[in-house]
Amino acid sequence: MSKDRQQIGILGGSFDPVHVGHIGLAQETYKKFGLNQVLFVPVFQSPNKSHVPITSATHRVAMLQLAIKNIPYFDISDIDIIRQEISYTIDTLNCFRLKYPNSDLFLIIGFDNLLELDSWKDALKIMKNYNILVASRPGIKITSSEEKILGMFNGDSPYCLCETGSGNLDFVNPETGTRLVVCDIRPRDISSTNVRESLVKGKPVDNLLPPEVETYIIKHQIYKG
Repeated sequence: MSKDRQQIGILGGSFDPVHVGHIGLAQETYKKFGLNQVLFVPVFQSPNKSHVPITSATHRVAMLQLAIKNIPYFDISDIDIIRQEISYTIDTLNCFRLKYPNSDLFLIIGFDNLLELDSWKDALKIMKNYNILVASRPGIKITSSEEKILGMFNGDSPYCLCETGSGNLDFVNPETGTRLVVCDIRPRDISSTNVRESLVKGKPVDNLLPPEVETYIIKHQIYKG
């Protein structure tokens, strides 16, 4: 990865709604890895949540716009929404590689995503062609990820462990040079599902949502019981 190339983080999700955990994860990853930009990519429909009703793309994008409006290194891509089909990560990343041919792409995921990563559509192609940044979660030591990563695909993992002295758990795909890094970033343990449930029940969501997003939700009565 050349420093002459742009370093772009890709953070996908339903963002239903976007909360301060999402924003904090993106900010910490941006700073820790010296990224030039982080793109928020709202899905049209998540492949593992196809049975779950989802708020309209119009509202989800509007909430994202409010949440990041004062952060110049954040932007939103509607690439998945435009396709209007189940949003598979490999398809999204391939589109970005065509759009940003002179950039290095970093897929940003949480620890829960890491646990099921090898079951994703074309998982090996993702690991072969794209860098992956994994944020640890509260109560999880990053060293506990080593067995999971090296044990992928029944022990035929595409990665080997690198010793970088960075404090991260750094793996490399020796075939292509792409990296998977488990980093000691501790995003707030917030779930959009729990936020929605609290809003439906009329419970307070203080400090869980950017204020502008909470105001938007109330104004448009998005999550009414």
